[in-house]
Amino acid sequence: MYRLLTLGFLVLSSLSFAQDIIPKPLSYIEGDGQFVLNENTSILVKSVDKGLMTIIANLQEAVKETSGIGVPVQNKNENSIAFLLDSNLEKEAYEINVSIDQVILKAGSNTGLFYAYQSLLQLFRDDIYDKTSPLVKLSLPVCVIKDKPRFVYRGLMLDVGRHMMPVSFIKKFIDLMAMYKFNQFHWHLTEDQGWRIEIKKYPKLTEIGAFRKESPLGHDSENRGDGKPYGGFYTQEEVKEIVAYATSKFINVIPEIEMPGHAVAALASYPELGCSGGPYEVRTRWGVAKDVYCPTEKTFAFLEDVLTEVMTLFPSKYIHIGGDECPKDSWKASEFCQDLIKKEGLKDEHGLQSYFISRIDSFLTSKGRKLIGWDEILEGGLSPNATVMSWRGTEGGIEAARQKHDVIMSPNSFHYLDYYQGDPISEPLAIGGFLPLEKVYSYEPLEEDLAPEELKHILGVQANLWTEYIQTQEKVEYMLFPRALAVAETAWSTKENKEYDSFESRVKSHFKKLDKLNVNYAHSIYNIKAELATTDTGEVLVKLNNIEAAPQIHYTLDGSEPSNTSAVYNIDKGILITEKTKLMASLYNEKGKKYGNTFEADIRVNKATGKSYDYRSEKTKYTGNTEMALTDGQIGNEKNLQTWVGLEGGTLDLTIDLEQLSKLSDLSIGFLHSPGSWIMFPSILEVSISKNGKKFKKLVNQSFSKGGELAQFVERVKVNLYGKKARFVKITAKSFGKLPEWHDGAGANAWLFVDEIEVN
Repeated sequence: MYRLLTLGFLVLSSLSFAQDIIPKPLSYIEGDGQFVLNENTSILVKSVDKGLMTIIANLQEAVKETSGIGVPVQNKNENSIAFLLDSNLEKEAYEINVSIDQVILKAGSNTGLFYAYQSLLQLFRDDIYDKTSPLVKLSLPVCVIKDKPRFVYRGLMLDVGRHMMPVSFIKKFIDLMAMYKFNQFHWHLTEDQGWRIEIKKYPKLTEIGAFRKESPLGHDSENRGDGKPYGGFYTQEEVKEIVAYATSKFINVIPEIEMPGHAVAALASYPELGCSGGPYEVRTRWGVAKDVYCPTEKTFAFLEDVLTEVMTLFPSKYIHIGGDECPKDSWKASEFCQDLIKKEGLKDEHGLQSYFISRIDSFLTSKGRKLIGWDEILEGGLSPNATVMSWRGTEGGIEAARQKHDVIMSPNSFHYLDYYQGDPISEPLAIGGFLPLEKVYSYEPLEEDLAPEELKHILGVQANLWTEYIQTQEKVEYMLFPRALAVAETAWSTKENKEYDSFESRVKSHFKKLDKLNVNYAHSIYNIKAELATTDTGEVLVKLNNIEAAPQIHYTLDGSEPSNTSAVYNIDKGILITEKTKLMASLYNEKGKKYGNTFEADIRVNKATGKSYDYRSEKTKYTGNTEMALTDGQIGNEKNLQTWVGLEGGTLDLTIDLEQLSKLSDLSIGFLHSPGSWIMFPSILEVSISKNGKKFKKLVNQSFSKGGELAQFVERVKVNLYGKKARFVKITAKSFGKLPEWHDGAGANAWLFVDEIEVN
């Protein structure tokens, strides 16, 4: 610790250190002492150009606003910060050498100097990021840093098709990307729910296609609309402004114009581009639409015109054309498409999609650009010059690399940042999934089963933020940070240089920087986690834990929100639950400040709690996370499908052993109805009992007819067991069967989702 003057008062402050930098540098050596900035400090450059002067101006502004000190460009070495180009270093590589007398930043290009500058900012105290803080003295720790990126492609994607973000926020988004050395901004501009870029030759795209009548209310699976018109678009001048701003931060902007699917907004604007001719309406629900572009010459002329205008706005060598989630229904029903398949000698509709993508690929190639598409473009054959963005896991990327195509790894299982990052019960509404910080950080892009020559085709990684459930810039920040930091380190730092505990510690130090930048990051890494275990006497023992070394957890047992005066959790004893309880718990520091979100669990202690059962149904990936998920005492939540047992069609069939003969009054079992997620209420529930496990007597045979209900709900069905004595309880629940005709998945098996079984 050391003293700094701030507006006449003495304050204590601590320096940042090289090991706090994110992404972690390739190497650093920490020395003794500090380089202290003062009125004599200057900036030294050997040669000046516009790009370098922009970097220097940024540093001068930050130092002036934080310390009040001006640092002019002067030709002197002593007490200077030198920016030097070194042809021996790679383009994005840099070195920082901080001594007591001088700071030297060296790089192979201005790009590398910009990354050196970003690392330099992280070495200053956090006030360097706050233009409104009191003036302070600035210093840097003596150190030597040598650094370069692992991958050439380090990307973030922002979807503005579902929900737009203002230009001012897009710039803030770019600033945060630059801070963590991302270099590719993938801008998802068109969707079924909205067309967001002005195309002068086709004005209806923004007159009609940029606006929808309403948006889903709550989760899309609830089948409710908010009744509020929504829309907007970016003018070409705004696009130019954003591209220029990103360029000044050494970030390339890749536009995405979706095709052949995700095109309903365009079809609503120009119905002749679809196979049926319409009418079409800008989609008001999320998910995948069956209406797609028809592969006519008129459609290709339209798309070439659109892409021509797009290419005048975006200098990026890459143009993303989507290519994902293209249902073939309209092509199968189209006489034109079927004739085209025969004419071109294509195998089927997948071949027709390959033909479609190849046409666009040839056009982009003729203009000196390169096509990127989601991994569905592999289906039917990969276009010659295409780069594949692998999102459905890593398989598509592996296959493309084997075919000697460039690949960007963007697997949804690691890099879809619209997924929940904490327990969905305590998190804001999201699309689903579960992707905590540690899992994001654990991703390794270079697949072991690829040959060295194939590995060279993996250009890098990208994380994606889809905005179906992200309406505001504050929520964009919440979903991105701190998980984007994990992606940044995967993209930049070597595999050998990554270690989660170190990263987690650095993330917590970066929260202070993000506070200065007014970033609404998530505190989910502080969320309380729980382990539930049943005792021999059928009670539930709850163990709570947190990443903090000395957590102060306060809890309640009546469902009320805990405060820092609520009961204090005993880490050695845990919490023993002996009856129906709504447990709520929160983490507080010694000053009474809350960290993370409130943990909650609905626990039902009953005769079945902790009892084993013979599960005879076919298992799926939805196991409830434990082998005894249906008798662990915890009620599942509709926000988190991982807490449920799910069956794809078929019948739930199990028998619980209560371990002793007991008088039974009733049984309760929970079912989830969520048509938008293909989950339907069961058609029949049967309950039988037995004293010996061999001969059963049926007590319940109850039918349900909830298949026409569109809204999502959870219902715990309670049935009478009439005070009968039994040791074994057999439960069968028949699924709904095939999805009804009105459903988008009509004819497919409905899922059956089952929750905690209570026996009293």
